[in-house]
Amino acid sequence: MNIAFSMLSESGSAIERIQGLGSAKDQLGDPDYWGSVGILTITGIMVVFLILAILIFFFWLMGTIFKAIDKSKAAKKAAALEAERAAAPAPASVVEAAAEEEAPDNDEEIIAVISAAIAAYAEAEGTAYTITGISKHKSARTRSAWSMAGVNDNMRQF
Repeated sequence: MNIAFSMLSESGSAIERIQGLGSAKDQLGDPDYWGSVGILTITGIMVVFLILAILIFFFWLMGTIFKAIDKSKAAKKAAALEAERAAAPAPASVVEAAAEEEAPDNDEEIIAVISAAIAAYAEAEGTAYTITGISKHKSARTRSAWSMAGVNDNMRQF
């Protein structure tokens, strides 16, 4: 590190000395000109790589912090899911449909269709299922017509 600081202090005096020379011809004729240019170049490269190393460390640290946060959230979610599964009743022989209170826009006809499909599947398979709730999947995304037009336009070539 001492080398970098000595080079930095030398580069300041080198810049002043070079600027003190009048023309480019005088600067190129100076015997220490190329040494001064080398010192300035090496100092610049060292500063760039030092900043790059600091940025790499910063992003690595942020990545590990966010991974730890995600793991703790996943553990809490898994514990809550296990507790919910333990509290859920065993499957009955009758298929029941009950809309969740969180999704008031579920239509009774949609619930009936889903229940009938599950009942038909259960009869064919010989098992019984209990429907505890019907809700939209969390990963389901809806796009506007303009968004879909843009996706279709961009993907047309593939």
